[in-house]
Amino acid sequence: MGVEHSHDLGGRTQDHDDRANEDDDPERYTAAAAAELDETAFEGGPIGRRTFLQVAAAAGAAFTLPGTATADDVTDDAMTDVYEFAVNYSRDDYAAPTVLEFEDHDALTAFADAYEEPIAEDLDRPPKAVTRTEPTPAAHAHLTADEVGDVLEEIEGVTSLDFSPGSNPFWKLEGGYDDGVFPAVEEARNYASHKETEAAMRHLEREYDDRVNFERIGHGPGHENLYTEAEQDPRDVFVVEVTNDIQDERAFEEKEKSVNLVGIHGDERQGVEAGIRVIEEVAKGEAEDFMHLLDDVVLVFMFVNPDGWVVRKPHYEFTDDDGEQVYNFQRGNATGLDTNRQYPTIGWANPEFWPAEPEDTPEVRPDDEEGRGYHDMVPDALANVEHLRGYENVTFLVDFHGMHASDWFMLNLETNAPFDHDGQHELDQVNVQISEDMESSLGGIEGIQEDVDRVAVDRFDLPEDEAPYNPNGLFDYGTIYDCIGYQITGGFLGWAGQPEEWGGLGARTVAPEMAWANNGTHDEKEWKPYIVRHQTEAYRIEMRQYAEIAAAETEATVATGDADTAYVGSDILTRSSNDLSHTDSSETGRGRGPPAHARGTGVEKYHDLVESGLEGRTTATAIEETSTLAVRFHAHDLEEGTIRVRNPEGEVAYEIDLGADTEGACCLSGREHFYVSDPEPGGWSIECEGPAVEVDIVAIETDEEHEDPEAVFGYPQREYEVNPMQFFEDLEPFLEDGSIDELSVHHVRIGRLLRGQSGKRQYDNLVVSHAEGFDDEEYVAALEAFLEAGGNLVLTDTGVALLGALEVGDAAEIDDEDLRSLEVQIANLRDREFDHHLLTDIREMQQEMWKPSQIGYTDGNDSPATVIDEAAFEAAGGSVAGRMEQWEGPWDEEELVDEGVAAGSIEAGDGEITVLGSLLPPAQQTELHPFGMANYALSFMGHTLLCNALGFEQRRYYDGELIGTWGTVR
Repeated sequence: MGVEHSHDLGGRTQDHDDRANEDDDPERYTAAAAAELDETAFEGGPIGRRTFLQVAAAAGAAFTLPGTATADDVTDDAMTDVYEFAVNYSRDDYAAPTVLEFEDHDALTAFADAYEEPIAEDLDRPPKAVTRTEPTPAAHAHLTADEVGDVLEEIEGVTSLDFSPGSNPFWKLEGGYDDGVFPAVEEARNYASHKETEAAMRHLEREYDDRVNFERIGHGPGHENLYTEAEQDPRDVFVVEVTNDIQDERAFEEKEKSVNLVGIHGDERQGVEAGIRVIEEVAKGEAEDFMHLLDDVVLVFMFVNPDGWVVRKPHYEFTDDDGEQVYNFQRGNATGLDTNRQYPTIGWANPEFWPAEPEDTPEVRPDDEEGRGYHDMVPDALANVEHLRGYENVTFLVDFHGMHASDWFMLNLETNAPFDHDGQHELDQVNVQISEDMESSLGGIEGIQEDVDRVAVDRFDLPEDEAPYNPNGLFDYGTIYDCIGYQITGGFLGWAGQPEEWGGLGARTVAPEMAWANNGTHDEKEWKPYIVRHQTEAYRIEMRQYAEIAAAETEATVATGDADTAYVGSDILTRSSNDLSHTDSSETGRGRGPPAHARGTGVEKYHDLVESGLEGRTTATAIEETSTLAVRFHAHDLEEGTIRVRNPEGEVAYEIDLGADTEGACCLSGREHFYVSDPEPGGWSIECEGPAVEVDIVAIETDEEHEDPEAVFGYPQREYEVNPMQFFEDLEPFLEDGSIDELSVHHVRIGRLLRGQSGKRQYDNLVVSHAEGFDDEEYVAALEAFLEAGGNLVLTDTGVALLGALEVGDAAEIDDEDLRSLEVQIANLRDREFDHHLLTDIREMQQEMWKPSQIGYTDGNDSPATVIDEAAFEAAGGSVAGRMEQWEGPWDEEELVDEGVAAGSIEAGDGEITVLGSLLPPAQQTELHPFGMANYALSFMGHTLLCNALGFEQRRYYDGELIGTWGTVR
């Protein structure tokens, strides 16, 4: 046994001396290029065409064909075909993960003397090699081709060498699980591989079938497999369920479910690394911090993006801009779609996305020129939705992510779903407990600061002199926009948090984001145990705390001080699917009108490569009938360059500095999309500086008032009728005392706010969120009488304009010209005065008052707000709590065009007027929304603002004990 320095390749022999005299490198082929060659190019060689293509695709490099092999190539009967190819035809510095077996202990000792290393004290990387003696002498090592040659030449008794990526060094061998299924992070060889994890879960199910259930629920689209020559090689989406007596179906159904999504983005690995270790420990009964929960809770782990996971193996071809082979995970699935944007969320649906709704899935999406359907593009998302709808009692659904640099080590993102009072408090309470647990377990940011600074410099190339990193601390939480500066639609959690009657799960949904865990180009050097140990511990804490809350008896109530509250309802706030120009429910009963082609909605799609400079730009043309223009940039893996979108006037409408975003931002994904409603007619150009960028462009044209989702997505319009005043109906069951009633403008006009002619109030609080009745003198007079009697009038949204009509107390100083309507991107409350009673118990992180997408608003400047001129408000004696601003222009060069008071209070007679300029807007119906619409989407901050405005105290109970209050009874 040894290294053979000559090979019979394609019928000819090429020996070492001949090759040494050649000056030029041999011609090298990518897997894609080699796939075009016929079988004769491989005839007579030691490696067939399929093996060549398999490993070329897996390693992602440009390889030499067997017919041009060099004398340095390594071959031996002990090497598997795949391993032999990976070693010989990959990048020169590639150290292949190798499992070796030896015929005796002497051979193992010889190998160990040459390659085995102890675990480094600094945990910078895994050892070069590790060994075992039983049940067979074996080793695992990361070896380059030269090192493999040395091993085979110098060590007698090597019986097998195989390609073995993953965490456990010996999982492929007999006795591979004798020391555990998944090693501790400090002892792991690398990130767990997909195949390794699947095999491990099957093993745990066999060994602990009373506690573990493993199930394949679907598959990804699958990358091209050049070994089998199949266009798609789908890999399994699988689920692992862990609980006591798991075979008891009735008990299983009744238990609360705490669902953990891990690896939804393939390049964000820490959720997987934490989850697999929790599963093993719980299965074995070794996780003392989880075991007491298993009679009440099922822990569900969903491994949802196999395509983004498996591509790190050398079975799929990925190269960088220079054609250099890379070994990296991928963000999305094999179709290039972002796996966290393809879900059937209510409200605004971006036409770039592929929302996966199993109930109405069309065979072919009508706007797709290639004739593809959802089962082609998002079978993984379809499987996830269908599987989860089979569960009862999904309490929490948590989607574990990773980001780049951040001011915080970890952030928890409140998702866009509309939560009721109880849901808001359960989400907030779990964050409180996570924060306390992490501070205790990790010792605060100080306990891990050295490793945080080290990874920032070591792996993310940030300046050492700017340390310390994560300067704000270990943990904080808020909405998506609060935490990472953008909003989305189509998110997994947005769908899962929707009420069941709207197609969701009614779960409390949250997305943890871990800093230093969004991985770029990878090889074996990128596994950094010193930081991954902290990240997996933090995510383990999260997983446990969600299960703790799911098992606990929690309750949230509202104390009003026996106050009675009314709100003025109105049909002008109601939005219905019957209002849409493409529906005719009277004919079909399903909210559907005539066929899509008769309704005048058309779709134009383009895919282009934008090269650097003006010559390489592409243009999308908008016409008068164009209602929507959406652009997606395939820029997630780019670390430099600038992308711009210019409107027909040549002005920059959108700009991304990729270098700035990848170095300092949480993540880029929220900025890889440009969306504009009712675009200005003419040419919208996309240009870039730096690396070429692929773009997808969708233009929707309609001669109707509304775009028809069936013509775009293939889904019929779902029926709905929504009104933001439903918030008060939903809040009423949580009141400890007092009442909430609906009144109409007519009721107010005829004196229902007062008790007959007594001059005393019938209600303590009144909420008005609309402009109906502003020109009705009797209605306005009744409001003034209510204030004179000491009532608390809360004006939200367009109801704030009542300030211009009321002539009572200080409010009489506010005129119509002091009021302005804004359109903002996000309804953020900025420049706040935290000593104002409206902001009691609101944290610095919280800014977003309501979340736009699920009530039909986009991530552009279309969220409505009514604000008051600050100078006029203060001159009238008003007390400012916060402001709101309208910005316009390119992302990085936006200009402030208007601002005003969006939260504050002002005395009015013996009463008080509270203003909240953007909180409960009616739904926007101008954008595509095939799956219906939410009534409202207040954030926890918005919820607290409104409770504070009404003088309510929110109370939170845990296992019957009052553990906290928010606000005070006023």
